[in-house]
Amino acid sequence: MTVFPESKHLADYPFIEAGFPFHISLNEIRGRFPAHRHDFLEFSLVLGGEGTETVNGSTHRMEPGVFTFLLPYQVHEISARSEGGLKLFNCMFDLSLLLPAFREEESLSALLFSEAEQAPYVRLEGEDRSRMEALVREMFEEYRGCGEGRAFLLKLKLAEVLLRLQRARAGGGRVKQALPGPESSEEAAVWQVIHYIHSHYREELQLGSLADRFGYRPSRLSEAIKRQAGLPFVKLLQEVRLRHACSLLASTDMRTLDIALEAGFGSFQTFSRLFREHKGMTPGEYRRLAEQSRQHAPAGGVGS
Repeated sequence: MTVFPESKHLADYPFIEAGFPFHISLNEIRGRFPAHRHDFLEFSLVLGGEGTETVNGSTHRMEPGVFTFLLPYQVHEISARSEGGLKLFNCMFDLSLLLPAFREEESLSALLFSEAEQAPYVRLEGEDRSRMEALVREMFEEYRGCGEGRAFLLKLKLAEVLLRLQRARAGGGRVKQALPGPESSEEAAVWQVIHYIHSHYREELQLGSLADRFGYRPSRLSEAIKRQAGLPFVKLLQEVRLRHACSLLASTDMRTLDIALEAGFGSFQTFSRLFREHKGMTPGEYRRLAEQSRQHAPAGGVGS
């Protein structure tokens, strides 16, 4: 029997704060964490223990100093080998959190577009490892707190983590270089399409026009998106739009009608119907629930 990897979505995690799609935790993995994929970006930094991680069928060792960066929809699983398990930081965040930075900083943009042709991990050593561990610990402590400007500071630290990853990759022998598979070039091309959807979801996107823009036949692009994202084009676009709508409902006092239009829905009726289907409640009920969650959140924030 074929076993398909589980698909996870950032909005499904109860500890994700409304309006701030980011989470970092310190975890211990014992045994095996089964194959799964998700619609958000993720990085991990191993602090202790040994094991292996398999990303899109390619396996690498997990040991102290290994930093893994995963794009949305990449299938991955982890197995711990040591008796004490694997101890690691894990951070997951939505692409929208850093879209402005990705547009402004060329090296961050390259991190997204060239990732499918690079190994998904680096092995940090010496000063690079010490600096990265200190930076991720700072991010972890900031996330657990409730200081002024917390979300903004976390975005800055996240951008620094990713920039230091790029610098480490340019460090030669300390970086495990990629062994591109036969589909790596197509994966990189499809990721550009997915990134375009995340950046232009407010527009009236059609599969045919996207295929023309990126040089695909519509049927080929449809298959490629579903294979990479685990969702057909229309479902993927709906998810991206609904996620943005949820963020606006939780963090602004915009009218629901205006939110529907801002998120790219052509009609309020369509927005309301899809919102109920995906969230099991009305937009107004979601907004009230988000407000109640903020009022009852612990002072120390969401921890691991």
